[in-house]
Amino acid sequence: MSVLGAVIAGAIGKQVVTKLSKYAASEITLQWRYREDVLDLGEKMKDLEAVLLDADDKSRRVGEGGRLYQRWLTKFKRVSYDVEDMIDELDANELIKKSQSKVNLWISRNNQLLQRKTMPHKTKKVMKKIDAIKEEGGMVLNLVPQEARGEGSRNNETFAANWNGDGMKTGMVGRDMEKEKIISLLLTSEANQDISIIPVVGLGGIGKTTLVESVLTEKRVSVFDVSIWINVSEQFDLHKIGSAILRRMMDGTINPDNCDWQQVLEKELAKRRYLIVLDDLWEEDGNNLERLKEMLQHGRKGSRIIVTTRNLRVVQQLRTGFLANQRKICPVPEPDIIDLGVLEPGDCWELIKQRAFGPDDDHRGLEEIGKQIAGKCGGLPLVANALGQAMSELRTVGAWEDIRDTKVDLGLREVYQKETLERLMLSYCYMKLEFKMCFAYLTAFPKSFIMDRNHLIQQWYALGYINSRHDGQRCINYLLGMSFLRVSGSASVISRSLQYKVPPELVMHDLVHDLGSIIGADEFVVLDATNSASWKKSHYVRHAQLIKFKNDPMVFKYIPRKLRSLHFRDFGGLQLPKKAFSRSKYIRVLDLSGHSAKGQSAPSSVVLPSSITQLKLIRYLDAAGWPITC
Repeated sequence: MSVLGAVIAGAIGKQVVTKLSKYAASEITLQWRYREDVLDLGEKMKDLEAVLLDADDKSRRVGEGGRLYQRWLTKFKRVSYDVEDMIDELDANELIKKSQSKVNLWISRNNQLLQRKTMPHKTKKVMKKIDAIKEEGGMVLNLVPQEARGEGSRNNETFAANWNGDGMKTGMVGRDMEKEKIISLLLTSEANQDISIIPVVGLGGIGKTTLVESVLTEKRVSVFDVSIWINVSEQFDLHKIGSAILRRMMDGTINPDNCDWQQVLEKELAKRRYLIVLDDLWEEDGNNLERLKEMLQHGRKGSRIIVTTRNLRVVQQLRTGFLANQRKICPVPEPDIIDLGVLEPGDCWELIKQRAFGPDDDHRGLEEIGKQIAGKCGGLPLVANALGQAMSELRTVGAWEDIRDTKVDLGLREVYQKETLERLMLSYCYMKLEFKMCFAYLTAFPKSFIMDRNHLIQQWYALGYINSRHDGQRCINYLLGMSFLRVSGSASVISRSLQYKVPPELVMHDLVHDLGSIIGADEFVVLDATNSASWKKSHYVRHAQLIKFKNDPMVFKYIPRKLRSLHFRDFGGLQLPKKAFSRSKYIRVLDLSGHSAKGQSAPSSVVLPSSITQLKLIRYLDAAGWPITC
């Protein structure tokens, strides 16, 4: 599909209709004498919401026919955002009115008389857009109301099947032989061999990470002095890998940026027989991989490195170079490489059952359809888990038949694992509606970014996606159950001693991140402060990452006006321009914590720009690591 952002239209519409209902009953609408307008707006939004399912079904058609409905859904989504911005602005004005004196209000940009004149105009403008969308949906596209998909009875919501109090993975199916083989390779000739690399190779979503995490839960492999998990992903950065290893080894008591980290790492590795997991290694450059081996060669004999990768060429390159030829640090013999194949449909059905049913549930009436759905998983545990979690909330014959019969065509050409992305999209289409916005927002973080659970919940709340912390935890549990989120491997290793009760650190599977990027293609943007070609993006963008900012103010002139969240990454600038946020009055989430401290410490003080006072909708500000002055 060409406009995949349209698939979250239903979630946005529901959120806005709920807000309108609450707002129409508030005192503000009575005082400002436009309650009738708000009620009328709410009714029209409900009428549009009623035909969304029909539009969503028809948008999946192949060709121009489907694209007409996709464009209509996108229009609905955008006007829903405009309505929400208007409501939130009115709420903010009322809070300001209560907190400031009449004199200050009169001379400020929040002058109430001015607001009373401009708000009716904004309401009429939005109403005009809604009327046009409603007319197009009824007269041109012939959209009709449909009942929401029924949900099967479920006494308790499923807690994520891949987390328990020890932070360990459970529920793995069909990989017992591979697991035992890895354990054997870790323990063979324990302390007498040089450092060995154990590659685990397979398609994205095939269960490489889950398999290795299950190995680390075994007490048999607790013979190592230290176990460390590093998420590598596509962007290979030796400094980040080495720094992360050093931090984990020293339990965070050392800052690699304030010392000669390579020398310290060499010294600390020499004291230990280590087990290091390099998860999702993509780098094919032999020179870079040789530098990686040089960095890790200093461990005691019997140390082990587990590498998970989708690419067999990575393994071939690890086998070359001086250190490999000297057998100081090299992969195990080719027959011992763990090459994961796809699961049998029966195994996929077992995974689906783990997610979809409780231990005492009767699933006989759904079993045959479930097995047919399992055949659509392509043998990938990631897809089976995602579908199983979605199916757990839709346990009726009709709903499961819909899932079985629905075909998804993303219109992708020559994209890696295209079929996998389309299978994952199927699970997203049937995801619990209240969590769709939360999931789509995860694309605001880079691949392999380790997300703090508490910060994530706070940001969801600031954006209006959830109403309470409890809702946020429910969403995290649901996404863990889908395998759309997973507990960071490093947290899983650390938690053996800390005994976390809830997932402390979360990470997104790369393929799921690709899915999120497709879904939110028209809503998310990465602005590279050093590359002006990345600045000229659609003004409909709602979430942005700003990378590589180095004190050049020009990029802020291109910040999209309707932005709702702005995240700074690799923030090397010492000061922000005074007017940095003057164009972005709808920002709810501002994350300044992503500064880069490579080779330098943070400045002694940072002055927040004066334009930050114009962000009257802001609900989340993170400036961790910066000594702020006002």
